[in-house]
Amino acid sequence: MSTYSLTDNAQAPSAANSICAVVVAYFPDQDFEERLQTLLPQVDALVVVDNTPGGCCALRLKNLAVCEKHVSIVENRINVGIATALNKGLELALELGSNWLLTLDQDTQCYSDIVETLLWTKAACHLEPAVIGGNYLDPRSGKTKVPEGRSDEWLEQKTVITSGCLVDVVMASHIGGFREDYFIDQVDHEFCLRMRAHGQHVVISRKTVMKHSVGEPSGPRLPLLGVMPSHSPLRKYYITRNSLITVADYWRQEPQWCARRLLRLFLGLILMLVLEKHGTSKTLAFGAGFLDGLQRRMGPCKRQWIEHQH
Repeated sequence: MSTYSLTDNAQAPSAANSICAVVVAYFPDQDFEERLQTLLPQVDALVVVDNTPGGCCALRLKNLAVCEKHVSIVENRINVGIATALNKGLELALELGSNWLLTLDQDTQCYSDIVETLLWTKAACHLEPAVIGGNYLDPRSGKTKVPEGRSDEWLEQKTVITSGCLVDVVMASHIGGFREDYFIDQVDHEFCLRMRAHGQHVVISRKTVMKHSVGEPSGPRLPLLGVMPSHSPLRKYYITRNSLITVADYWRQEPQWCARRLLRLFLGLILMLVLEKHGTSKTLAFGAGFLDGLQRRMGPCKRQWIEHQH
């Protein structure tokens, strides 16, 4: 693993609401740098963790790290999973003395006031939340995650997605960071539920702060349950396995969330068979994830045949 422009060059923030952002990169598209430029003026430090095999993304961003002294690039050269990458950002945020970690997906299009809005939400919320999610517009559906409102309006949630999320750095470290054995998928949900299990609050802004889509565009829409995102067989494996583990660990504290999660999971299986392309391979991946979840076989998927399915 290599690191460019790490904490030696980064400027340690001193404000009470100092922000370190972490973006996880994995074969990012050609507009990735442009999206980072929108984020840069809003944060005290930016960490890009490159999970792209071979480190090609890190090579693209070397010039950015040289020109922008508060940018750090962590080059893994292999895909270590989103949770491990987020924990690297959390580690650097602690080193810099940042109060908040802003977690982002590589394809999220942040608005120019995302940080300002999330901090407004924090200030307006009497719950003193440890996790502040950002409301987002899904370009595919034209709908926002929650009904839109002002910067000082918020809703309490059980979980929020990783992207566009402000996380209390000290509290995140206290509860052990993001769960690395999940590798990818459901990392955000488990993290939020663990925060709640520690007596912390999770909220979401009513004002929209970004454009973001979940899954592939081919998923069907269901009444009450919304869009059922379409994913590759490998993602189906992780979603199934990690959902089962999350439900097993939190059903006592969060019975409604767990029931809804299981309902979505098994309705997704039915719809996958009927409506999605490559339904057979996805169903086999679902079954493998189910079995591994029951046996708590965690970490990266060890079933090579799933990785070769499309």
